[in-house]
Amino acid sequence: MATAAGLSIKRIAAHQQHSVPLLVLSETAQQTALPLMEAMVREGLGHGLGIVAVCLEQLLSRDIMCQPKVALVDCRPTMAQIGDGSAFLPNGTRRIDLARLDSDVCSQIERISAVSGGFVVVIDDLEPLLNISQVDTLALLRKFRSVAKQSQSSRILARYSRDTANQHADKGGSHLPLVPNVLQSIADAVVDVYRMDVLGSWMPGWYSNGEVQPFVSLGDNDERQGLLRLEHRRQSGKVGYELAAFEINEQQRPVFSAVKAVAAVEPLSAATAGPDPRQHLPFNLDLTDKQRQDRADVELPYLEAQAGEIHYQMAEEDDWDEDDPDDDLEI
Repeated sequence: MATAAGLSIKRIAAHQQHSVPLLVLSETAQQTALPLMEAMVREGLGHGLGIVAVCLEQLLSRDIMCQPKVALVDCRPTMAQIGDGSAFLPNGTRRIDLARLDSDVCSQIERISAVSGGFVVVIDDLEPLLNISQVDTLALLRKFRSVAKQSQSSRILARYSRDTANQHADKGGSHLPLVPNVLQSIADAVVDVYRMDVLGSWMPGWYSNGEVQPFVSLGDNDERQGLLRLEHRRQSGKVGYELAAFEINEQQRPVFSAVKAVAAVEPLSAATAGPDPRQHLPFNLDLTDKQRQDRADVELPYLEAQAGEIHYQMAEEDDWDEDDPDDDLEI
């Protein structure tokens, strides 16, 4: 198991791993990836990178938005648009002009790159874009990734929900998990975020005491710490996987550590196993050594039959004909 110093996610978050132009953070209803995403943004600011914040649901934290190297692409609906209904299409989907979004992001990238050594485009939620068009959204990610790849230190950081991503189906009617599969194929790294105690359900007896864990909702856990699973596609074509724990410290920066397993659950001893259910039976279920040997020496009749051969003696009325019996049929 990798040590904390050797974790790939630690190097990626600290922008020491430059082969990750597109990093996707996926979350569930039980564990949000927003605190981890914002902590990675602060790491980028600490390295002198400019930030292009694409906000579709909410603004990033105040300490991030007030930085001079942060440019905002605000796609949130206004109260007036929500009031008159212009913020949504007839089917309830958010009304977002993807072509304008593309133009605005590229303009902000150009402006930020002029005053910093690189940039990080942060997309706070892919869900509204995927609801409009999966194909166009994935095409945008590919385009932004190609732009970020031109600069060694630049990156696209996007967040999406695994719970709703599997509900998307393409227009052809397929029910395969299209979005997660395509995201994993075009992203250089995917970080799946979980609550910390999920290992108990993954590996009972190794990461827990084996007891069934109750369902934990987002409000029942600490969103500033959790478990992550990294899938990193390297330039060589190899795919690396990593399991680590993360915590957001007092300086609002991410701290990563290797996951430590607890001792495996010991089998129940004779003292704690309870009474023997066979002790009050009117018959004996145990065999003596002689009974076991006698049972092993018995030759079962079907085994003897399997070892034999079948011989067929033709009778006088039998007609051995090698011709095809269906020759007279016009097939």
